[in-house]
Amino acid sequence: MSKHTTMIFVSLCSVLLILGCGKSTSKPPVESATLEFTRQPAGTPVVYSGTNGWPIFPTDPAVIKDGEGYHLFYTTYFCKSGGSYYYSWDSHNLSACNITDVVATIGYAFSADKGMTWEFRGSPVVLPGPEDWQIGDLETPFAALWGDTLYLFYSASGVHSGQPFSDRFQVGAAILSLNGESIYQRLMSDAAMFQKRSEPVLPFNTTITAYDNSTQEPSAVIKDSLLELYYVGVGFSLPDQSADATGQTVTSVGMAKAVFDRNLSLISKSNGYILPNANITEVKYIGGNYYVFATSLEQGEFHENEKITYYSSTDSASWSQPEVLLTPEAGNAFDNWGIMAPTVVIEDNEVVLFYSAWKMEEHQCFPDPFPPDVRFGRPSDNDTKCIYGSFGRAVAPKPSSF
Repeated sequence: MSKHTTMIFVSLCSVLLILGCGKSTSKPPVESATLEFTRQPAGTPVVYSGTNGWPIFPTDPAVIKDGEGYHLFYTTYFCKSGGSYYYSWDSHNLSACNITDVVATIGYAFSADKGMTWEFRGSPVVLPGPEDWQIGDLETPFAALWGDTLYLFYSASGVHSGQPFSDRFQVGAAILSLNGESIYQRLMSDAAMFQKRSEPVLPFNTTITAYDNSTQEPSAVIKDSLLELYYVGVGFSLPDQSADATGQTVTSVGMAKAVFDRNLSLISKSNGYILPNANITEVKYIGGNYYVFATSLEQGEFHENEKITYYSSTDSASWSQPEVLLTPEAGNAFDNWGIMAPTVVIEDNEVVLFYSAWKMEEHQCFPDPFPPDVRFGRPSDNDTKCIYGSFGRAVAPKPSSF
């Protein structure tokens, strides 16, 4: 249920030596702004997980800001409760929320104090289906406000040729008219739902091995009355097969770009990656330059050892070398396993960064017998460790170029 690029990536660097793993496309076109992030609060996530009152397994944060505060869209499990889906789970009251009957989709939360504390909406803002291509998990949301309309982009998995298509995604879109209300009023007070488009805005390619065999992890920039939609494309050796098919390998990963009008009609699309080897990205357009906040490509299981990086560009075509902004902390830290999926808010004097944080503990997730105080986590591949998800927060002084 998390962002899947690195889960299937495994040893891509060894496969793609010809591409130069971790290298950018050209000489740096613009001086990278110096960003020195400090975790705030230190040693503590701002979004916890897996216990009563917190999301079950949160990942993929995307935060936008307006006059009321910060708005968080994120991926998590929702379990069925009283005929509807609910974001939290209590191991002391198992009958209230069936953890075995979950859906992975998109939640919403609001913060009035720059992301230090959050108020969570209990129900999803969008649900999978009914179309086959998006009947599975909905992940990696990105929200963009344009006038009185809130756009939501996401990665959708589903069924292909009548069969489940595991870890293969297409970018979908949904809209919510605010009707003169604020985002908070519509999503928290009214509990409104986004209206999904019936077709993907960025369909995958299942014919030949290409950069867009999977399209995922969208990020949008509204500029010059157009919507620039950036996304991660993944190439597969077996383009018509699921990611876990026998003999399947990843051939490439990188960021691509498409441009849409306000009605989400496609105007143009890059013919390949504009930033090879960039993974789990968010693009910002600041002061006439583009900045990509990204996740490093690492070997290992489930986002192990991943870091937060960033690139800069004047034209979104040629990019600087990646710079590491934040790395996992050692010991018993809440982000000791890996960090990923950066999202940033630009304030007057600072840059506020949120990210998915993974903590590993050396024990099974769900021992037998099942204890009443267990925290929900993800078992490691050999089921000897447990990996817990949360969201971290870090702050850097705002560079003059921002």
